[in-house]
Amino acid sequence: MATPTQDPTGYYVWEVPGQPVVVHLRLDVLDRLAAEVMGGFGAVPRRGAEVGGLLIGTTRPGVPTVVQIDDVEPVACEYRRGPSYLFTEEDIVGFESRWARWQPSVSPSAYAVGYFRSHTRDGFSLEPEDCELLDQFFPAANDVALLIKPYATKASVGGFFVREHGVFPATTPLEFPFRRRELLGEEPPPRRPRAEGRLEARMEGLPRSGGFLQQPLSASEPSLSDRAAQPHPRSGWVWFPLTFLFLLLGVALGYQLDQTLGARATAHGAQDFSLSLSAKRTGDNLRITWSRESPAVRSARKGLLEIDDGGFTKPVDLDVAQLQNGSLIYYTTSNTVRFRLTVYPQGRVSEVETLDWNQ
Repeated sequence: MATPTQDPTGYYVWEVPGQPVVVHLRLDVLDRLAAEVMGGFGAVPRRGAEVGGLLIGTTRPGVPTVVQIDDVEPVACEYRRGPSYLFTEEDIVGFESRWARWQPSVSPSAYAVGYFRSHTRDGFSLEPEDCELLDQFFPAANDVALLIKPYATKASVGGFFVREHGVFPATTPLEFPFRRRELLGEEPPPRRPRAEGRLEARMEGLPRSGGFLQQPLSASEPSLSDRAAQPHPRSGWVWFPLTFLFLLLGVALGYQLDQTLGARATAHGAQDFSLSLSAKRTGDNLRITWSRESPAVRSARKGLLEIDDGGFTKPVDLDVAQLQNGSLIYYTTSNTVRFRLTVYPQGRVSEVETLDWNQ
């Protein structure tokens, strides 16, 4: 009996002709996974840290079998072997503990149906460590694996892996954009604002004044008012000529400083180092531009564009050619993005410009 595989409302259907398994991925789970993956991607400069965990759902036997994913449970990794999602013996114990909670006998309505991992390494394929983990914890013929490859300037790419003749293939038979906008042409629901963690210092019982702790004076040390009332020896005639000398010296130094600062201001005004950073919506993307004619850009040896998009931050290194190009296309995942461009011109420390973009 054939299993109906028409698109269910609220799900993305991953289906490949001839494959024994069809996957229904809930869209809000896709949104959560995308945020989880990009959070790890932005946590480590350049390559980004990989994240992974369990796919939670149900399986409906048939031809083809339908694997429905309704939830995920991320599983932490200690990253003792670098930013890749590679387990130590302690990590395996933690993964097995989470996996045991999601077995059909324990959670009959929803259970672990597969494994997911973000992929920040070269290529886009399951590694031997992935296959070992799948063979150990997901040996059923219908268990699935999901890889997600994040990008800083375009939508992430996802791909499911299912066993063919009992073995997972090296590559997925179908890649798909891992973002709701590209899949369905619609925006995900607005995210809840993240609660900022606040650390409050508690100093009950300690006297405070204006944010400073008041230290009591010792009995032998006179107070400020007592010291002000104490008589001081007079030597006024000595101070008059010294005061006049200091006054003349101050006038001379002030004049010299004014001339120096004025010359610098004139030189800086003659050569504007502003970057003219701007962002403009072009279809589903943002086009980030900066002035190629800026002296700071023309003489720059390198640059750094930091992108804060909906709670995750990703640095993008820019070489001389990219800086001279003057633009970059970015696929945003939220309605509020902050861009911070830093260039390093020769003879100057750096030039920085920040831009807040709101849809």
